[in-house]
Parts: sequence; structure tokens; C-alpha cells
Amino acid sequence: MRNSKNHLDQKLDKQMIRKTEGDTQFYLYKDDEKAIPSKAMDVFYNEKMVINRDLSCLGVLAYNKLFNKDKLRIVDCMAASGIGALRFLKECENIDKIVINDINPSAVALIKDNLKLNELESEKIFVTQKDANQLLLELARDNPNVINIDPFGTPNLYVDAAFKAIQKKNGLVCVTATDTAVLFGIRPHVCIRKYMSKPLHVEYTKEIGARILLYFISRIANINKLGITPLLTFYSNHFIRIFALTFKSKEKITKSFSNYGYIIHCRECGFRTSQTINPIETIVLCPSCENKKSLTYAGPLWVGAIHDSTFLHHVIAENNARYYKSKKKIEKLLNFGLQENAMPVSFYNLHKLCRALKCSSVPKIEQVIQIIKEFEYEATRTHFDPLSIKTDISIENLKKIILKIT
Repeated sequence: MRNSKNHLDQKLDKQMIRKTEGDTQFYLYKDDEKAIPSKAMDVFYNEKMVINRDLSCLGVLAYNKLFNKDKLRIVDCMAASGIGALRFLKECENIDKIVINDINPSAVALIKDNLKLNELESEKIFVTQKDANQLLLELARDNPNVINIDPFGTPNLYVDAAFKAIQKKNGLVCVTATDTAVLFGIRPHVCIRKYMSKPLHVEYTKEIGARILLYFISRIANINKLGITPLLTFYSNHFIRIFALTFKSKEKITKSFSNYGYIIHCRECGFRTSQTINPIETIVLCPSCENKKSLTYAGPLWVGAIHDSTFLHHVIAENNARYYKSKKKIEKLLNFGLQENAMPVSFYNLHKLCRALKCSSVPKIEQVIQIIKEFEYEATRTHFDPLSIKTDISIENLKKIILKIT
């Protein structure tokens, strides 16, 4: 066994480099190691998305304790090098079956080599080379508990098949989108075509993009007679990641429609609000500056809570028990998530607000938050932007506070 493994190492080392992520070793093609992440790579790998894989392992562990204590059936639709699936196998012990798939034959070969490297070959592991939608539809009878959708670009092509396959009650759907230029309103017409929602390129565009993606996932779930509860929604390193729990109660699905709505925004004064009523019926003039031509909107999108606080607490507990390199970053992200969850949609970037007000300096975020709370309003940090705050105070009063302390 040792001789054959050494022979494999010698063979692979001519073309590949060995890397480590967490406790998992894996091979990567040498040409791909320093390449800019793109479809041109032999096998896709993005080192900056390690926090995605860290949180995916933590999320599955928390899900297994909170919502589904049985042994898990997991599908990784676009596994690339297989590092995400390998980490599931090494860090989430309660797995009954895992399907590791990629349509790229070079990726499938690499996945098999990486499984051998980690001595993870077993009857519960299935490596396939199929179109992700074909695979999911074939697995519909198996009803996997966890489906991971992590494409290069938009996930919109795969969400429908995922809901056809997933466990109907308390299934976990994990979705990544890297087409942030679309979701963030830089390419608005493409967003309308791909996600059936109008984006808005403003200071809180990252949150708008995340809420558009949530809305899209929820509506596709509805088409498949399901609803979703967002467990964790986060932005990092030019991608959005969503963990959502499925439910099938028709009554609950109908009630969840209250999470669908619009954001109204004034480009003149920065006023913003969310509502469930179609903005075409309500847009007349800005209630803050009374400008008739400056109002615009984004949506439809998700206007409800984007995290589940109980789930976040469990993910924090799992993170505390690990020694990830991104441990502190994850802790900060999750704690900000807990703070922002009950706050209104949108946030205010203090640097941009001070620039608009022509302030001579920018106050510290914690100072602004403290003063807002002294006026008996709520204010928190947000994981979407380290320079921003969420608050329920009006923009007029926020501007007065900033002008007073700068």
C-alpha cells in the first residue's frame, strides 16, 4: 500500500502541487495554483473562498444537531478539486452517503486522486461526472438532506433541480453566487433576466444583491411546493452564500409571502425604506426631501430576516471548537449577523455619508452607534460592510448626529 501511494505521489508531483486546508490535504494542478480564478483553469479553485468552505462545514454540523440528527446524505454538485466534499468527509463524521460530482473529467480524476491521498475511499462515497441538473433529477427519489450548489457565476440554472431533489422538510440547500456584478446592479438588465428582480447600485448594494438571491431561491422553492427559512446569508470576497432550510406546509408558504417586497430609495437625500406593496402604486415623492424625480426602487426581493439566530449560535459554538485560519473572521461575521438580524433593510456607509455632508472628519462607528442608542433608537454594525451601520433612526436625524460630532 505504501509503495503504491509513493508511486502515486511521484506521478502526481510532476503535474501537481500538494496543498492543505484545515486538516485536509489535496492536490491541485500546478498551472492552476497561481491562476486568477476563472473557467479557463483546468480545475477550478479559489483560495480566497476558504471561508465559504469553513462555514459550509460549520453549517452542516450545526444543521445535523438542530434539524436532522440522522446520518446525512450530501450532494456536492460542482465539486471541482473536491476540497469542499473532502472536508465534509473529514470534519462531519455523521455522513451516510456523499455524491461528489463535476462535469469536468479533469476534475473527476483529481477528486479520485484526492480521495486516495486522504485515504477516504469507502462504499459511502460516490464520484460522478454528470451535468448537475441531470444528477439532481436522478437523485430526486433519494431525497438528499444537504445539496451544495457552488458554481462559477450564477446558480440560477440549478436551483429548480435542487428543490426537486432535496428532502422536502428540513432539507438544507446551500447556494453560492459569484456573479456579483449582476446582483449588485452593475448589469441591471442581466439581473432582471436571471433573477426576475430589479437591482440597485447604491451604498448597500451588497445587501440588496443578497436579498434578490434569497427571493429568487424562495420563489423557485414555491414553484416546487416548498418554502425556505434563511439560516445564514453572507457576503465575502466577491461572493454571496446562502444556507436555507426547506418546509412544505402550504399555510406557512402563504405566510412567507410577507417576506417578499421592495426597497424604495431616494438618490437625492439617501432616504430608503422597504415595503411589501408594489412601488409603482406608491412612488410619488420622497417623504424626506420631497423630490419628485429622485425616487427609485429595487425588487422584488426578500425583506424579512436573512439569518436564523439559533442557527448562528450553533455555528458560533462549532467555530469555537475548531482551529481554522479564518476563525476570528468567521466569529466577527457571525456576531455581526446576530446584531443585524432584527434591524431594518439597508445600511449607511459613514465615509460616504460624511463625504456627502462635507464633514472635515469621519467619526468612529462605535461613537455613532452609542449616540443613536442614547436617543433610544437601535443601531448595529453589519457584516456586509465594515465601514457601515444599520439603524432604525431616520436619515435626517442620522445626518444631524454626524454633523454635530464632526
